[in-house]
Amino acid sequence: MKKNLFALLLLFLSVSEGWYSYTYLTGKWLLAGIFVCGLGVGMFLMFLKLNVKNNKLNLYKRELEKESIVSDESSARVKVLEQKIEVLEKALENALNK
Repeated sequence: MKKNLFALLLLFLSVSEGWYSYTYLTGKWLLAGIFVCGLGVGMFLMFLKLNVKNNKLNLYKRELEKESIVSDESSARVKVLEQKIEVLEKALENALNK
């Protein structure tokens, strides 16, 4: 929520700077104001792009964590089954020897 508020504030400040520059400034100051406005809009767009990229990266990390947990559970199940097989084999050997 804070990130979205920051992005909207940045966009609002950039647009208001461009409006102020276009309305009240002349000459080289007009160009400087529009340049600053362009920097602000560029920062806004890059902020949005990085925000989307970070969200995708976090989702991918969560997916990898879930997969690792599932694989850990699978390997634990395999170990338990191997131990049960060993116990059954020993019981069968003992039963055959009697």
